Amino acid sequence: MAGKRFNPMQQKGVTVNYAILTNDGSLARRIAESLALCCTGGEVFTNEIDMLRALRHKPYGLIVVDARSNDVATSALVGWRECHSFRNTPLLVVGSFANPANLLQWYEAGATDILSLQFNENEFYVRATRAMQLDTGMANRELLSLRVGPYTLDKACCVVELRDTSIPLTPREFATAWLFFTNPGVSLTRSMVAKSIWGSETDCADRSIEQHIYKLRRKLALGPANGVTLRTVYSLGYRLEVSAKATDNARFEGGLGRVPLIAHAAEIGRA
Repeated sequence: MAGKRFNPMQQKGVTVNYAILTNDGSLARRIAESLALCCTGGEVFTNEIDMLRALRHKPYGLIVVDARSNDVATSALVGWRECHSFRNTPLLVVGSFANPANLLQWYEAGATDILSLQFNENEFYVRATRAMQLDTGMANRELLSLRVGPYTLDKACCVVELRDTSIPLTPREFATAWLFFTNPGVSLTRSMVAKSIWGSETDCADRSIEQHIYKLRRKLALGPANGVTLRTVYSLGYRLEVSAKATDNARFEGGLGRVPLIAHAAEIGRA
């Protein structure tokens, strides 16, 4: 293709990985070529189970599904997105749709956009970029509170409630809790935690982070009994795991979409 395409995601400083679900290697290559400028990389999955496992451990900025080999009526991916709707990952569906009812089914299941198999790389690039821009815009809207299982976090008051009982936290402890609760299922490295909460990797030693995490687990009673566990990921960092029952009760208020992994250290203070 002649000329250089403008990449608005790069202009925003957004790093995006994609996931493709298809049994068609040729289609996967076409999609990858179309996304080369707006995404940093991606993975191709041939079955939903493998994709769902990957989604549990790695955040993706875009999901592409081949409707020919994935029935919307029985799709496990649709169920996953319903349970994790607060992540709001854009979903593009590609296929041949002779029946308009099938198109409607995918839209009702949460598809951000639908393309025919005859798409060209420019069309796919623009539609994918547009979907991710919408997602990023929603994610940047400020969230004021969220509820996950028995926990409610109120950002305006820096208060965490567990079954209507307020738990006092320092500003830094609340910021740490907010970071993990808004990124459930994502493994956050110690470097990411340090940058988010302390503003710099060099201002915080691993030992300080461990002590901080220990206090947070104890104060919030994080564990299987409450359906939310803050686990140590060996040689990496930490991950907040939420049981299926607790996830069903997740709710964000004051905004929509996924929260950026890196918080603003300036807002956290030095308490």
